[in-house]
Amino acid sequence: MGNYVMGIDVGTTGSKAMVFDLKGNVIGKGYREYKLNEPKPNWVEVGAQFLLDITFEAVKEAVADSKLPPAEIEAIGFSVNRSSFCLVDENLKAIDDKFYVWLDSRAESVMAEINGKIPAAKRNQITGMPGFNIFAAAKYYWVKQNEPETYKKTKYFSTVASYVAHGFGADTFAVEISDGTVTGLMDVRTLDWNKELAGALGFDMAKFPPLRKPGEVLGTIKAAVAAKTGLAEGTKIVAGSGDQQLAAMGAGVIRDGAVSLTIGTFGLLAIGLAKPDFAALEGLMIPCSPVLEVFEVEGPQTSGATCYRWLRDTLCQEDAAEAEKKGIDPYVLMSEKYVSKSVPGSNGVIFYSALFGSGYPTWDTNATGMFLGLRNTHTKADMVRSVMEGITLEARRILEGVMAAGVKMDDVITVTGGASKSPEWCQIIADIMNRKIRTLDVADAAVLGAAGLAAIGAGRLKNVEEVVSGMVRFGKVYNPVPAHVETYNKAAAVYKAAYEGLKGTDVFTKLADLRPQA
Repeated sequence: MGNYVMGIDVGTTGSKAMVFDLKGNVIGKGYREYKLNEPKPNWVEVGAQFLLDITFEAVKEAVADSKLPPAEIEAIGFSVNRSSFCLVDENLKAIDDKFYVWLDSRAESVMAEINGKIPAAKRNQITGMPGFNIFAAAKYYWVKQNEPETYKKTKYFSTVASYVAHGFGADTFAVEISDGTVTGLMDVRTLDWNKELAGALGFDMAKFPPLRKPGEVLGTIKAAVAAKTGLAEGTKIVAGSGDQQLAAMGAGVIRDGAVSLTIGTFGLLAIGLAKPDFAALEGLMIPCSPVLEVFEVEGPQTSGATCYRWLRDTLCQEDAAEAEKKGIDPYVLMSEKYVSKSVPGSNGVIFYSALFGSGYPTWDTNATGMFLGLRNTHTKADMVRSVMEGITLEARRILEGVMAAGVKMDDVITVTGGASKSPEWCQIIADIMNRKIRTLDVADAAVLGAAGLAAIGAGRLKNVEEVVSGMVRFGKVYNPVPAHVETYNKAAAVYKAAYEGLKGTDVFTKLADLRPQA
């Protein structure tokens, strides 16, 4: 019996694999970054086989980096980007070899039609998901209406986890329950596919795969996949969960009131809640967690740290090249070179964090990113810092909306994701949120959560509570600085007013009309 497990995170823009011991120590890791395809405006896709192959590569790197005999890694579990999907044919191959990524907003063209068949508020109460175009249910309907031949050829609607687990060797093509609740197709009261929603939108229920619980063994690694990944034949393949549920789990959010903030490609504020009032929390995402009887109130930020990656790839290309030569993380270099050379409030520059539109509470596909307040005296340092601050100001707006909805939460926020690796960004979060924050020893909380479920599937840990108590360790604590809080209170008011002013004069729609059309 092996003493190690692996978590595999198939994210929006990269696949990461990490080997852990049963105390949560990282033994080996691998990572592969990739770009998304945008064949038409508002369409966002990624190749299905490409995604699987690049995940194999990340796993192989992690196995090699661990320097363990492969048989010592007893089980693997998956964390996946949620509400992305593909459609598989009778041979369980992805039709047109593509995933429709959650960032894709092509379904905006059919939202009025969907709302006419089953209102958004009704869908929210059934599924716990807002009636917005990024969720899989809306794009699945778009496919049915606009590509009927694709729909006709479909054997199963497939989440990322379904496809990847099958590609690794799962015996059953299935959807894990907690990940499935984010598709907008399941009933959060019964944790099953919803017949009323399917009937209203004309979906064939036979096209929905069977459901499996998190931590359930789905199969084992066979010889062909062992050769591609470096894993041993017989390694258990365990049902994981959605990346944000696992990030919350990896941050200890498995009970009422516990709260985490993930700032990664997708930003998210998550609060544990055992008995949510779905009607009172309309507009928020409320999936179940890997502890199926506990839900999460989630305030999503659709652009998140994608904005910081955009900054790296555009304004900081030379810095990224310098970092590569020095063998260091480009984001670390960016922080060291620029963030500390500006000041809280970025000398009056505010970045509006909406390169992929905005999530809760505005849910606006047409919202765009902006630099506000630029003058000739501003520097690159001000702009770099303002992007960090803008992403965090968007998170604060989410926090304020969740609190206004009456959700109670702990005073301390656990921060996960890439932002938690930057001391400068962690202090910005504490100051903007005006709350004590803490980091984790393993910032990649979703990967740790996936490994924890693998440990449950392997029979090495009993349940999620044992995973959290045995594998999750908290790191540094940051306290808000009162003078900075005062500055950021002013910035938050400007941030909110900028959106409301432009929305009120229809500027975002007019800007959308200027962009190339499909």
